[in-house]
Amino acid sequence: MSREYENDGALHAKLIEEVLSHYPDKAAKRRKKHLNVAKSGNEAGGESEVLSECDVKSNIKSIPGVMTIRGCAYAGSKGVVWGPVKDMVHISHGPVGCGQYSWSQRRNYYVGTTGVDTFGTMQFTSDFQEKDIVFGGDKKLEQIIDEIEVLFPLNNGITVQSECPIGLIGDDTEAVSRKKTKEYDKTIVPVRCEGFRGVSQSLGHHIANDAIRDWVFDKKDVKFEAGPYDVNVIGDYNIGGDAWASRILLEEIGLRVVGNWSGDATLAEIERAPKAKLNLIHCYRSMNYICRHMEEKYGVAWMEYNFFGPSQIEASLRNIAKHFGPEIEEKTEKVIAKYRPLVDAVIAKYLSRLEGNTVMLYVGGLRPRHVVTAYEDLGMVIVGTGYEFAHSDDYQRTGHYVKNGTLIYDDVTGYELEKFIEGIRPNLVGSGIKEKYPVQK
Repeated sequence: MSREYENDGALHAKLIEEVLSHYPDKAAKRRKKHLNVAKSGNEAGGESEVLSECDVKSNIKSIPGVMTIRGCAYAGSKGVVWGPVKDMVHISHGPVGCGQYSWSQRRNYYVGTTGVDTFGTMQFTSDFQEKDIVFGGDKKLEQIIDEIEVLFPLNNGITVQSECPIGLIGDDTEAVSRKKTKEYDKTIVPVRCEGFRGVSQSLGHHIANDAIRDWVFDKKDVKFEAGPYDVNVIGDYNIGGDAWASRILLEEIGLRVVGNWSGDATLAEIERAPKAKLNLIHCYRSMNYICRHMEEKYGVAWMEYNFFGPSQIEASLRNIAKHFGPEIEEKTEKVIAKYRPLVDAVIAKYLSRLEGNTVMLYVGGLRPRHVVTAYEDLGMVIVGTGYEFAHSDDYQRTGHYVKNGTLIYDDVTGYELEKFIEGIRPNLVGSGIKEKYPVQK
C-alpha cells in the first residue's frame, strides 16, 4: 500500500545549496551534479509508470580528498559476486590486507561444513611480499593452488581475485589458471578485479560477471534435466538468509529454483544456469550483465523482482506468475491469500507507532529503491535516498518508487550526509556499517 505524500522539496533544495556553499567552486560545481530533488513524473500507477524524475549524475570518479563510502573493484568481485559461492576457494591474490579487511564482513549465510566442502567464511591469500612484486608471483600462485588441492580436496573450484599489484606488475594469472585447470581437471577462474579499475565496486561486479561468462559457461558437459518451471535467483547474496525465504515463496507458487547466485550457491548452480526458463534479478546493478548475456546467447528471459515488504512481494509474485501462465497465477493468488492475514497482523501491530515517521536511506546497489515501499507499508515516509555506486538506469528505476520532493544524493560524502541528516532530522536512517557514524554522533 504505497502512501500518498509529498516531501518538502524547497527545504531539500535549500539544504543542497547550503552544503555546496562550503566547497571550493570547482568541487561545488562537480558535486552539484550528484545532488537533486525528485520532481513529479507521470501519474502514480503500475511498475512501468514513473512517480518522480531522479536526475543526478552517477558512476563518476569520486572527488579526491572527500570521504566517499564506495568500495573498489576487488570488493565488488570477491566481496559481492564470487565470495558467497560456497564450494569454491577464493584466493585474495596480492598483499594480505585486502583479504584480511574484507574477511567475512557480509552475512552470506550458507549450509555446509566449513573447511571440508564449503569455504565461505575462510580467507585465502597469497600474502605478496616485496620479492613477489619484483620477481612476479605466478610461481607462488601455482604453489598455492597445489597446496589448496592437498589441504581442501573437496573444493569444486578456485577463483583468483587479483588485487592492485597484480595488474601493476602484469602477472599472467590467466596462464596459471589454464595450466592448473588442465592439471586438476577443475574450474579455476582468474578474475581481473584489481582495485584501481573503475570508479567503484560496480566495475568489479561487471568483471566478475564477465569471468563467469568466459571461464564457467560452456566449459563442461552439464548433465541436468531442465523443467518447464525452472528459475534462477540472480543477485541475491543470502544476507541474513533472505534468499532462503525467497526460495520458499517461489517454490510455493509452483516454480523450481535451480540456482541462486550467489548466496549459498555452488559452482554447479552457476554452470547449469543457462538451462533455466527465467532469471529473476534481485540486485540489478551487480548481476544484470550476465542476465543480458544469457538472454542474448541462450534465450533465457529475465526480470527484476522486489521481495522487500508485502506490497512489492505481492506485485513481484504476480509479475513472475504472468510469465508462466494461468496455472502458476492461480497458485500465486492462493499463496498471497495464505500470507495476507499474517502481514495484516504485523502492520496492525506497528502502524500506530511508525505512521508518519520519516526515513532517509543511503545504501549500495538496490535497497535505496527496493525498500521504499516496505517502509511505506508500515506508514513511514521516505524523505531522502541515494546510492553508493549506482548508474543512470538505477536512478531511472528509482523514479518508480520515490515521491515528489524526495532528496536524491549520489556517492554522498561523509560531510554531505551529516549535514543532510542535521537539516532534515529524520526519525530513522537506513544504512550500512560505513555510513552509521554520522548518525551515532
